[in-house]
Amino acid sequence: MRDAELVSQLQSIQSLINKSGIATNDDIEMRGHWARYLCVLCAGLLENAIGLVYRKYINDSSNPKVADFSNSVLSKITNPNMKKFIEVHKIFDILWAEELEAFSDENGGKEAIDAIMANRHRIVHGKSSDISIARIDEYLKRAIKIIEFMESQIYH
Repeated sequence: MRDAELVSQLQSIQSLINKSGIATNDDIEMRGHWARYLCVLCAGLLENAIGLVYRKYINDSSNPKVADFSNSVLSKITNPNMKKFIEVHKIFDILWAEELEAFSDENGGKEAIDAIMANRHRIVHGKSSDISIARIDEYLKRAIKIIEFMESQIYH
């Protein structure tokens, strides 16, 4: 990933995933709580990513006022499932959106991002979630591939 803020956020999440066994003393109930917490953090990373991946592109190619407006609009997007990622990408380039949609279907990225956001929604609304640390780790890896694919299109 290119954005320092996203890299830092990702490193923090990965560090917590790596420490989860020790922190929970491998207690199943505590691992479940950690998994839900990590899911919410991953959802936050995705919310940030939907705007931050475009920030340099927007700032480099736009009038400062247009860039400020665009960055402001993107930073307000919440609960971005894969459909929202594709819709935003389509605003910039329809071909990018088509390629992103195909890529997300091929590598399981759509499933991962949609699962993170659906579980986050259940968790924050007090509903049950069967998310596990292993599953959130796998979803995060696939979601990162989506973000990196988007960056490769934007900054080729």
